[in-house]
Amino acid sequence: MGQLPFEGIRVADFGWIFAIPHATAWLGSLGAEVVRVESTLAPDIVRFLGGTDGMVGINRSGMYNSINFSRRGIVLNLAHPEAREVALRLVAKSDIATENFTVGNMKKFGLSYDELRAVKPDIIMLSGTPLGQTGPYANTVGFGPTTQAFAGMCHLTGYPDSFPCGIGGTWPDFAVGVAMVFFMLAALHYRDASGEGQYLDLSMAETVTAMLPEAMMDYFLNWREQGPIGNRAESMAPHGVFPSRGDDRWIAIAIATEEEFGALCEVLGVPVLATDRRFTRLAQRLANVEALEAEIAARTKTFDRDELVARLREHGIAAGPVYGPVDLMQDSAFLASGMLVELEHGESGRRIVPGLPAGFSAMKPDYRPAPTIGQDTDEVLSGLLGFSADEIAMMREKKILM
Repeated sequence: MGQLPFEGIRVADFGWIFAIPHATAWLGSLGAEVVRVESTLAPDIVRFLGGTDGMVGINRSGMYNSINFSRRGIVLNLAHPEAREVALRLVAKSDIATENFTVGNMKKFGLSYDELRAVKPDIIMLSGTPLGQTGPYANTVGFGPTTQAFAGMCHLTGYPDSFPCGIGGTWPDFAVGVAMVFFMLAALHYRDASGEGQYLDLSMAETVTAMLPEAMMDYFLNWREQGPIGNRAESMAPHGVFPSRGDDRWIAIAIATEEEFGALCEVLGVPVLATDRRFTRLAQRLANVEALEAEIAARTKTFDRDELVARLREHGIAAGPVYGPVDLMQDSAFLASGMLVELEHGESGRRIVPGLPAGFSAMKPDYRPAPTIGQDTDEVLSGLLGFSADEIAMMREKKILM
C-alpha cells in the first residue's frame, strides 16, 4: 500500500467533545500525527458517556474511544501558568492547532493565534465555536441542539402544526467535523503554495445553515419561508416511511416518476391505484397526499419489511428498511463494507469502532485505538519536545502534567 497522504503533518489538538476529535481522527487515520492535549482536572465530558460493559470510567467510554482513534494523548493542565511553555513547544513542532473552547479561553491560557504564530509563523489554527469568534453572540455557550436551532434547521424539521424539532443524536457535531477536515486541508494547500499559515474561525451554526440550500435559496429568490413537512417532499409522492408487518418495522419509499408509481402499485398488488385519478400524476398525488399515504400504508403493513424492500429494488424503486443500530450491525452488506474496524484498547479490550466511510484502493488507513488519558505524555514530552526526565518529574510535582 502507498504512503498515507498526511504523513509528516502534525496536529496539536486542544479540542474536545465531538466535532474536533472526529475531524482529527480522520486526519490521524490518514497519516497525520495527532497529539491530543487533555487534563484529568477537566477531562473531556465524553470520557464518561457510555461506559464499556456497563462500567463507567475515564478510559472506558465506548463513545469516546470510537471517535478518538489514531492519535497520541498527553495530559497538560492548561490552567497552570507554566503549562503554556509546554503547549507552545508542541505548537512550534506542529502544522495545525485545533480548539473548540468557549471564546476567550485560549487567550486566557496564553495560546491565542497571535501567540501561537509567534513561535510558529506558518501555523494553521482552527477554532470551532457555536457562533464564531466575533460579533454580539461570540461568547454564547452552545451544544448541538442549540446550534441546530440557531442555524434554522429546527424550523424545517418535524411535522406541520407541531413544534420545532431537532434531528436527534449528536448531530451536527459530526457533520461539522467533516467540514473542519475540508477547511484544514484547504489551509494546508494554501500554506504549501504560499508559505503562510492562517486562522480558521469556524461557526458551527453557519456550517449547518450552509447545509440548508433549499430553504435559504427559496427565501433569497422567492421570499418564501419554508416550514416543516415531516417525511414528505415537494417533488415526490409518496415520499416517507410506511409500516410493514411486525412490531415497529418500517420501510422508506421515495417515488419520483409515474412509471415508478405504477411499479409500486404493481408490487403492492393494487395496480388499479395507479389509474385512480387522484394519483395519476405527481400534482394530483401531492394534492391528495394524505389519502395516498393511507392507501400505501394499508398495503405495506401486510408485507415483510425486507422482502418488500427487495421486491421494490428489483423494480428500480428507491426503497430501504428503517434500521436501528441492531439491524445495522446484523446487515451483511454493512458488515462487509470495511467501515467497521476492530481495535485493541488498553482498558476496554478488543472493540469495534466505525472508521472512515470510504474505501481506498491504493492505501490503507492507519487505525490505532484511542489513548487512555495521558498515555503518551512522557514519550511526547521527551522524544518530541526534548524535555528531560527530571523536567518531566518536576512538572508532575508542580501539577502541570495532570
